Amino acid sequence: MGVGPYRSSKKLQINMIVDGENTGHNFVNDFAFKYAKDRVERKQNIETFDEYRLFNNLLSSQPMAFNLFCPFMEMLEKGKEKEVSSIFRAVFPDKGIKTVEQVELEYLHTDIENYLNDKTAMDAIIRYIDKEGKKSFIAIETKYTDVLGTNSASKTMLHKEWIKRLAEFKKESEEELLNNKKPISQIYRNFLLAECYRVLEGANNCYSVVLAPAQHPTTKEEVKSLKEELKPEFQYKITSVTLEDFIEKTLEICPQNENAPFVYFKDRYLDFSNSVMR
Repeated sequence: MGVGPYRSSKKLQINMIVDGENTGHNFVNDFAFKYAKDRVERKQNIETFDEYRLFNNLLSSQPMAFNLFCPFMEMLEKGKEKEVSSIFRAVFPDKGIKTVEQVELEYLHTDIENYLNDKTAMDAIIRYIDKEGKKSFIAIETKYTDVLGTNSASKTMLHKEWIKRLAEFKKESEEELLNNKKPISQIYRNFLLAECYRVLEGANNCYSVVLAPAQHPTTKEEVKSLKEELKPEFQYKITSVTLEDFIEKTLEICPQNENAPFVYFKDRYLDFSNSVMR
């Protein structure tokens, strides 16, 4: 048992392990562990993911995202685009996926001043060719035991510029956000980040998805709240998917010789009979 939630903490916590940076015990397989170490080595000043939490916190959504999406990255490296695409079409049947090209984690463009000018990152991004033959993507926010942050952005000038430029919010919601009557909290920042990437990168379409356990206490209401603030023609852009449904569909389609990480993931994160989430 390690200390937490920070390396400098003095208190032992049941969800923390010791020396995860060297043992890799927080990851579903060696590929995920090696990728995590590589991301830490390449970490830039604008990136906020925490090395200690990544390697040692068993309940953090950050390593959970690595554990869920690194196996897909490994499959893509093996040339198994068809299998990965089939899985994501089953998980996201309404997103028009034809061929998945790339999966990335903790994605944040280095030129943040051209986007939101803050350190908001996508937990994962799935880049694909849609049924129209055009580039699209899904921006994913993962949650496990934590909830979406309610704090407002400290620098909101670009957020407000994008709110006006996109014109996707209902009039009353837009006015509240622009006039500081409603905080531009994490769920808004995540949504705005995906939308400004769509515009600046020339994607045909993008979708924002919150991925969390079915028992998660806030996800459904948070997503519903944001959806209701969007104009009807844009409400399809924000959805939630349960981890249970994601893993169930993945295991139904994934080749048996590639499914070990997902079986491990299900046993570790979704078997609540033995979980410290009880």
